[in-house]
Amino acid sequence: MPKEQNQENIYQDETLARSERLEKIYKSGINPFPSASARTHVIAELKSKGKAIIVGRVRSIRGHGGSTFCHIEDGTGAFQIYLKKDELGEKLYDAFHDFIDVGDFVQVSGKIFKTKRGENTLLVKEWAILSKALLPLPEKWHGLQDIEARFRKRYLDLIANPQVRDIFVARAVILSSVRKFLDDAGFLEVETPILQPLAGGALAKPFSTHHNALDMDLFLRIAPELYLKRLIVGGYERVYEVSRCFRNEGMDWSHNPEFTQVEFYMAYADYDQLMDFTEDLIIYIVKEVTGKNEIEYEGKKIKFKKPFKRVTFRQALIDAAGIDIEAYPDQRSIYKKAEELGLKDVGPKDNRGKICDELYKEFVRKNIVQPTFMIDHPIELSPLAKKKEDDFRYVERFQLVLGGGIELVNAFSELNDPIDQRARFNEQQESALAGDEEAHPIDDDFIEALSHGMPPCAGFGMGIDRLTSLLTDKRNIKEVILFPTLRPKENE
Repeated sequence: MPKEQNQENIYQDETLARSERLEKIYKSGINPFPSASARTHVIAELKSKGKAIIVGRVRSIRGHGGSTFCHIEDGTGAFQIYLKKDELGEKLYDAFHDFIDVGDFVQVSGKIFKTKRGENTLLVKEWAILSKALLPLPEKWHGLQDIEARFRKRYLDLIANPQVRDIFVARAVILSSVRKFLDDAGFLEVETPILQPLAGGALAKPFSTHHNALDMDLFLRIAPELYLKRLIVGGYERVYEVSRCFRNEGMDWSHNPEFTQVEFYMAYADYDQLMDFTEDLIIYIVKEVTGKNEIEYEGKKIKFKKPFKRVTFRQALIDAAGIDIEAYPDQRSIYKKAEELGLKDVGPKDNRGKICDELYKEFVRKNIVQPTFMIDHPIELSPLAKKKEDDFRYVERFQLVLGGGIELVNAFSELNDPIDQRARFNEQQESALAGDEEAHPIDDDFIEALSHGMPPCAGFGMGIDRLTSLLTDKRNIKEVILFPTLRPKENE
């Protein structure tokens, strides 16, 4: 019999046995799913002596005649318990073996002692079932070896691989650190719409839906940017949002259709000041999560020390590939150069900015390991950023790149000239008419808001998923999202 088939038969046999035990429990007059429980200690609080009532999931059962050792686990750790027939009485001892399986939740009370091997153990005086597991745990049959299955059934991943829980503890620390740093810097946390009449604030293809009562199409937001800047117009000087965003685009190791980012806006600041602020923020988060200012990611040591390197978009391409984008001032010439270099992800309808960006991705980004501010991007790439005063071909924008190509932060001096903003939107409309599904729509309401006056302002966006990947040394972004988007697997 094939190994997989044998494992499946074992799984089915054990599932049937659990159902039979459930029936025995009911016939004995016991509720296998009670509402109430009582515990005096979580496992992490247990001492080497004393009485305690603890609760948790049974992770192992090892019987030896009239003695049984088990490990139970709660949210703080695992602990050994010892059931002795002479101590419990034959009826209660046998009932444990008749009713309880690995995976069940139980409550046990008793005294703590040390075994001959020196392990702290609870000698059980009483026990009760709290919840019956009708299916065996994955390691009981063939484990959780399919990586995609781990993500589809994250609850089993968390049970079978307890170290995975640490990733999401780190993620929670990242979020709390971001909030604390911004709160302490005088920012106000706000919420803006997820359902929007226009998908703006970034260059991306949106998800669309329809609202029946209003009989109108709406979009899941691709960014909170335009609403946050409306709040700057309204008089707030520092606002931020931890926002869930959605983009209907390709999926790979660094992209998921829904993702979490933090965006904030600082009135009366420009991108130079924001780079200084970003250094402090990133170093603070890294220290809070890891306790250090250095991490290891994919075998590479990354140091977080001020000042981070700063290099212009143009100079980076010159240094890495000998390509000066100023020698190719229009779409036709830069596209011809991209063709000569064999770039696969560009087409004749792509605008100059898109082609410049693909050159950057191919020759520059993937080679950046230490924290680096990539600054002064071509204007075509940034319809919401302010032009450089000394050269209108570029904008006051930076990206924080590190770890072999991770774009962690995107930020810029915000465009607050409504006339210039409309002109940029019109250029994006031309790209949309040419077939660009990621082009920014014209947002007349936002232009009207700008027309009432917005102070000088710097804006910042950072991916929480990517930062978590970096600080937990997990390249695949699905590892750091509890429930990533996946194609359902039939008959799993």
